[in-house]
Amino acid sequence: MATGAPRRGVSPAGLLLLVAAAVLALPACAQPWQVCGKSGNNYTEKSPYQANIQLLSTTLPRNASSSRDLFAKDSVGTVPDIVYALALCRGDTNASSCGSCVANAFQDAQQLCAYDRDATVYYDFCHLRFSNTNFLATTTNNNAIILMNSLNVSSSFRVFDAAVATLLNATADHAAAANSTTRPRRFATGEEGFDSNNPIIYGLTQCTPDMSPADCQSCLADVIGMMPQYLSGRRGGRIIGVRCNFRYEVYSFFSGSPSLRLPAPASPPAPAPDPAPPANATPAATQQDSTNPGDIESIDSLLLDISTLRTATDNFAEGNRLGEGGFGAVYKGILPDGQEIAVKRLSQSQGKGYKS
Repeated sequence: MATGAPRRGVSPAGLLLLVAAAVLALPACAQPWQVCGKSGNNYTEKSPYQANIQLLSTTLPRNASSSRDLFAKDSVGTVPDIVYALALCRGDTNASSCGSCVANAFQDAQQLCAYDRDATVYYDFCHLRFSNTNFLATTTNNNAIILMNSLNVSSSFRVFDAAVATLLNATADHAAAANSTTRPRRFATGEEGFDSNNPIIYGLTQCTPDMSPADCQSCLADVIGMMPQYLSGRRGGRIIGVRCNFRYEVYSFFSGSPSLRLPAPASPPAPAPDPAPPANATPAATQQDSTNPGDIESIDSLLLDISTLRTATDNFAEGNRLGEGGFGAVYKGILPDGQEIAVKRLSQSQGKGYKS
């Protein structure tokens, strides 16, 4: 994919173009995942361009593994045979594994994108790109791919997605922190409590260490912002680009202690007890609303404030209106824990109820 105008992040349009040509739900054993350049932009065997790739394949693995941030970039040759290259290893790997991963990446890139001047390969623990275009001059998150778990969570997608976003944004803040002396790798991991089905969500974010805190933050915000569109409700997923990436799973996948731990999302208020009936009172007849009882799971009465009800019903949106009862309209709502509720909004004529 050709380098666009200098900018941070990844273009959604560019990502969609790549997605259309790539398989999204790839099993782990399918790695490496490759992104090859445009057809026809090839070099020939024993050409100066191939010689420059070979030279970089000996220096870049060594440079990446010997650096404290497990990162290296370089260029070799002159136009039209100049080759630009970048290699980044995951922040929880070691120097030896990093060097081996990048060396393998050079071999796989030349096989999977045979004679292509532009090739990117991704592994779990490193990625590599080389090209005849100077992509090193920008922080554009080129050649991004999406990988997802083929299974969905059993919890509410909305609640799960919100929890994942909270975790990833927190780890992004940590990875992009300005104090590069103690965290030179622009890498962070995190854990967050969730529910009984998925007790912990695990997350990881990383940028190339040559990015400024602002560029790293912006790049990660771009890819995390795409999660609801492409990965909603998935038990695990990642968006990986040359400049930044994230990953989340419902199982532990990184080494060492997490950079941060977050508590589980707050639970909704406990159900309020029903008031005791007056002595000798005759039970009142149950009022029937024009709502199909099969549409909503029956739950105990809840005491909720108006802001919670507005959020649950999208501010009493007409699309959530279920019907009309004896005292006002009934709306469908979803609480933060995914529980569905029916909310009766008393009409003004009754003189009671929540005021808009």
